[in-house]
Amino acid sequence: MYPDLTLKEAVSHGTPKNPLMALHFTTGPGTLCPRRIFVERHWHPDMEIILVRKGAYLCELNLETFRLEKDDMVFINSEELHQLTSLGSNTIHDVILFSPDILDFSYPDEWQEQWIRPFLNHDLAFTHILRPDHPAYPQCRDLFCQILSKALAMEEGWYICCKLLLLQLFVLAAQRGLLLSAVQQLPVAGQSRISRYKTIISYMEAHFHEPVTLKNLADAVPCNPQYLCRFFKELAGVSPIQYLISYRIERACGLLANTSLPILGISMDCGFDNVSYFIRKFKEIKGCTPKEFRDKVKNSPMTAAAQNMR
Repeated sequence: MYPDLTLKEAVSHGTPKNPLMALHFTTGPGTLCPRRIFVERHWHPDMEIILVRKGAYLCELNLETFRLEKDDMVFINSEELHQLTSLGSNTIHDVILFSPDILDFSYPDEWQEQWIRPFLNHDLAFTHILRPDHPAYPQCRDLFCQILSKALAMEEGWYICCKLLLLQLFVLAAQRGLLLSAVQQLPVAGQSRISRYKTIISYMEAHFHEPVTLKNLADAVPCNPQYLCRFFKELAGVSPIQYLISYRIERACGLLANTSLPILGISMDCGFDNVSYFIRKFKEIKGCTPKEFRDKVKNSPMTAAAQNMR
């Protein structure tokens, strides 16, 4: 499997009425991630805040990689490309995800016009990395922990309390220089590169079940096919066609695991017009045939546990 399988995340974080959620991740023996955590490069409309509790991580933000250590905080703004990899097992990190729109006010007061509206319009952005030696760190961490605790417990009134705490965090960021112009965070040239990359990925995701050529991808950007290949490989580490094949295989894995569709049908649904080629590529990437993959999923302890919970 290629490590940069990029997806625009379609997962809903929270609910429409309460668009905020907290998550706790642990690696090591006896956990769901015994060896490491690897969150593939993706983007989503929600803002994400991470606190490293234990261990070390590599965090890629807008194609730039940072090393994170214990107690570091990460602010991932809406629609920013990001990827997270724990360096080994025995790590812990907490996450808060929320829609930036919950900070919005209908009344155009001073704060709405000077700070919140520019933030929602992507003219302002949170600084990415906040380390313990920053003067604002103790207050930011305290507010994060309060939000995390209330969102995990979900007791009566938890959401409005979290919303008020997020507004406090926003005010603190504005007062302590943690809100920067978008150009400071990512120059226009970098924004253009990421926009082109997202356009290519989005086209693949929308058309993976159809024949897709380099010209199709180049026309979507637009650029010439030669530039497209150089540009994409520089960012993703693989050619556009290799990436597309890998993405199709991942979609096939989902169908193999969650449906009883025949392998021929899955092959066709995922853009492979030749089932022999599909099986060969599947084995190259996954190390087993589609049938062997389906059998492994059916017989796995996690699958049995999920069925018992229904």
